[in-house]
Amino acid sequence: MRPGLRRAGVLMAVAVLGLTGCKGKQGPEASGGEPPTPQQVELSYTVPKGMTEVSVPSATPSAGVSYDIKLYRSADSCELRVVRLLIPKGDDQEDQDVTYNMLGAIMKSSGINEFTTNGVMVPGDPGPIPTLTVSGQTSTATMRAIGRLSNESKQGYQLVYGCGKGKLVEKTWDALVKSLSVKGFTGPLTEH
Repeated sequence: MRPGLRRAGVLMAVAVLGLTGCKGKQGPEASGGEPPTPQQVELSYTVPKGMTEVSVPSATPSAGVSYDIKLYRSADSCELRVVRLLIPKGDDQEDQDVTYNMLGAIMKSSGINEFTTNGVMVPGDPGPIPTLTVSGQTSTATMRAIGRLSNESKQGYQLVYGCGKGKLVEKTWDALVKSLSVKGFTGPLTEH
């Protein structure tokens, strides 16, 4: 893997874990007699051809966020990180703002201060789900991300795709986005 992409991959992990203060649980824990806890969404997506799943380094527990991370790498210096997360509490921000902050933090921690955003409706049950995409690059890497975080349902998901400079194939990213569907999201389905 090229040094620029390796740095971007490490920074993606730091941004995910640092922004959310992840705890390292693999889904919600049932609690008797209390209101139902939010459930992790289920993601369906097609991993780009040539990518294989690799183990994810452990993180220091903090802040009560539960998450599930899958990491895929390819021989052509590309990496896909798929994250499902639950936050312990929301704030007063609208979902579009908290989603922008989540994805923006990933880009900025990877050295990408200027990036473009776009909205996309992701199929789901229920759905479709308003979701944000971001894209940008550094002198050594190109990144794309798609995701949603909801203060209301406390659920989130993100797919972050990065390659060494000149290695990212837009058709591969577009196919990944088109293959994405989400089941079990209970946050707002209206666009803000």
